[in-house]
Amino acid sequence: MRLLTLLSILFMSYSHAKPLKILHYNIKELSSSKIKNGHDQLRAVKEVLKPYQFDILSLNEIQYDLPNVPSKEFTSTGQNLLKLQKQLLGPEQYSYVFAPANTGQNAKRNNNGVYFENPNTPIARDHADQVNFGTMPAQYSTGALINRKVLKYNVINKLKWLDFNPKIDFSSYKLANGDNIPNEIELFDKNFTDFTIEHDGKVVHILLLHTVPSYHFGNKFSINDKRNADQLRFLEWYTTGKTDFPVNIQGVSPLPKNSYYIIMGDLNVSVFDEESEGKLVLENIFSKTNPWMKLSEKDYTNEASHFGPKPHRLLLDYIIASTNIKSINGKVIRPTDSRINLGCLPKKDSDKNKKNDMIEVTYIENGKECSALISRNDYNLKIASDHFPLYGEFILQ
Repeated sequence: MRLLTLLSILFMSYSHAKPLKILHYNIKELSSSKIKNGHDQLRAVKEVLKPYQFDILSLNEIQYDLPNVPSKEFTSTGQNLLKLQKQLLGPEQYSYVFAPANTGQNAKRNNNGVYFENPNTPIARDHADQVNFGTMPAQYSTGALINRKVLKYNVINKLKWLDFNPKIDFSSYKLANGDNIPNEIELFDKNFTDFTIEHDGKVVHILLLHTVPSYHFGNKFSINDKRNADQLRFLEWYTTGKTDFPVNIQGVSPLPKNSYYIIMGDLNVSVFDEESEGKLVLENIFSKTNPWMKLSEKDYTNEASHFGPKPHRLLLDYIIASTNIKSINGKVIRPTDSRINLGCLPKKDSDKNKKNDMIEVTYIENGKECSALISRNDYNLKIASDHFPLYGEFILQ
């Protein structure tokens, strides 16, 4: 009887608690040009977000706008998130946090004084920031829109890697251009953000992080995997006070014990990737926290951009809460994959196969142009980004 009474009290407390609703989205390469020109990618993002209500919208890969970047026609500073909010969400007022990433801070302009917007060409890569990647300053920044007051706001982006991990040895690693790793390299190629809000009478730390990819991109001496792992070790230390080695950073302290916190972002390593050092750190973090979904239900959050039937898929994005916060609803918002393959050249008559509001897409397979019909929702998810949004609802205990 006593147990039933206790369970009844717990149920009543949860049923009356107001959930904190979070949506995290890595929107691929969202540049100042795309925001200014109303790129079709933004239309797709707007459609994807439309069914969801949220208290916090966390966004990765937004360019923090700076004057003359990428060219002289751009004059604003730090307004891209507000411009984006108006395009996606309308005139409603939100608080926001937004700071420039280290990405692209050492990138070079072309002969006309313009930065390269397309990072996928050889000449753009030659002009890219070799330490923090990116072809334009502040290219892959992180921001958040919040429907309540932000109490405090702290960004860590100038922390030297050696100040966090004095024993790191750069001698066996090289930059993509073959140069040595500079001793003054920052720990974060982007930045680490901690802001606080009040929810149900309690202060909650919201931690935003977009780590460096744990992938080497063809550079067998790449330091990416090691940097990814140490960025995650900083996250572990910041939230728990401990990691694989002692940490003593001037002016930076971990969160107080028993703090409420929620982590969200593209952590750029899969918890299932046996070859990445960051996977081990991520497992340590999971052992001390409450992920937004059960590990057994996690599948993929990233998918190659093409419309072929077998895209490469990775688990890279996460929402993770402290143990005093309970996840009551979590999912990855993925395509339904309710597609109708139409085959390759010569094309079949797509009109005969078309159902409801489906869209015809094309892709290349074995050197042939092929096509398929997919739902409008699946189409929008693919156009919006190569990452899929994460949604979670949380109750403070």
